[in-house]
Amino acid sequence: MKKQRLAAISFSLILLALLGGLILFSAEESLAAEPGHELSLGSRGEEVGIIQKSLAGAGFYPGDKPSGYFGLTTLAAVLAFEKASGLPADGVIGDIERQLLMSKGSPEVGSPGEGETVSGTGPKQSGSEDGQPVFSQSKLKRTVLGYYTEYYPGDNLSYNSLSANHASIDSIATFSYLTDGRGNLTGTPITSGVELAKKNEVKSLMLVHNINDAIDSNAAHTLLSVRENRLNFEKNILSLIEEHGFSGVNIDLEGVPAGDRSNYSILLKELKTMLKPAGYLLTVSIPAKTRDNPLDNWSGAYDYAAIGEYADLVVLMTYDEHWAGGYPGPVASLSWVQQVLDYAVKSIPREKILMGVAAYGYNWSSAGGCSTVLWNRADALASRNGGARWSDQYSAPYLIYYDQKGYRHEVWFENRFSLALKLDLANRYNLAGIAVWRLGFEDSSFWQTVAEMFSK
Repeated sequence: MKKQRLAAISFSLILLALLGGLILFSAEESLAAEPGHELSLGSRGEEVGIIQKSLAGAGFYPGDKPSGYFGLTTLAAVLAFEKASGLPADGVIGDIERQLLMSKGSPEVGSPGEGETVSGTGPKQSGSEDGQPVFSQSKLKRTVLGYYTEYYPGDNLSYNSLSANHASIDSIATFSYLTDGRGNLTGTPITSGVELAKKNEVKSLMLVHNINDAIDSNAAHTLLSVRENRLNFEKNILSLIEEHGFSGVNIDLEGVPAGDRSNYSILLKELKTMLKPAGYLLTVSIPAKTRDNPLDNWSGAYDYAAIGEYADLVVLMTYDEHWAGGYPGPVASLSWVQQVLDYAVKSIPREKILMGVAAYGYNWSSAGGCSTVLWNRADALASRNGGARWSDQYSAPYLIYYDQKGYRHEVWFENRFSLALKLDLANRYNLAGIAVWRLGFEDSSFWQTVAEMFSK
């Protein structure tokens, strides 16, 4: 991971809401050190571990045990403590910071009020619906797009999430329509979600995809490479937008063959020409990558520069760095997301980029196979199995446990701490905002974190 001083990290906002008490530590863990001795990014040793433990006791440091290494996670925690204490936030532990940590009068910051908690899923919210918080905040600093799905009749997870959290959501992309190679569209508009969005001044985008049980690369090739098929596709999109009152479209064509790179760009150009005069939005969901390899069969077809020119918003799918069909690892490590953004902003205007955020993780079993772990169930899974751990290397939580049959499980997921670090990237890179896959997987701690990090 590239090491650098991140002097402007705004991580304290989410953590301040979670604090509840004084910073405590035992007498034998004295923080006394030689005057003038400083600890900063890259420092190692016992004293770093003691500081991490002290910060963790108050909720600043997310690890379940100190690592003894002053990485990005520790830096964010120190900055939060400094801001809470009224000190210059430079991320360096010096004499003043030590004195505050050692004093009995350490500041009590952000103590939870009545009806709030400092553990579990975060502060309780009044006026909640189905466990989802209702925030009074009407406008956030950055755009929030939520992917909206109905996987089966009666699947109301996305509906309940939108109903409860619409004040923090600017638009939804309804996972509605499947396309074939000839540009025909099949599916439904998810009317209930669209109507709810309109009622709450949330834009609705019809999402068009090529995932029929599995990603259909052949359908994408046939669609893109034949002009008549593209025109039929574009005509059908416009017709459905007008019929159902969508604000625009989200093109989610995945697994596009590398040879169709220019055809994919042509499709977006043609769609832009058709949709712009009518005031409809053209948005896309595209694979995340750290460099451009036009021959790569997963990401080569996506010319970031052309996409940035034609699309109004570009969702970078910065998740599934490790996926269910591969080996265990973080869904989206902080360093990998940063590498994706470093590359993307060179070609796509920052004000068009939505950083993808996962509200899920994966559980890999030594018996074979891998299952999805939803954000709102990860804490319970960890509690049943000895508690989650924290990776300083990846800035992500994980869990290792053995089931009743003796099989080893390795679980990587996201929580409010890993999310806050990613949202801080969106702020520091000055992106348009984020896109959440998917509405209904998250819980109150997710929205509390978004509201805190994206508030003015």
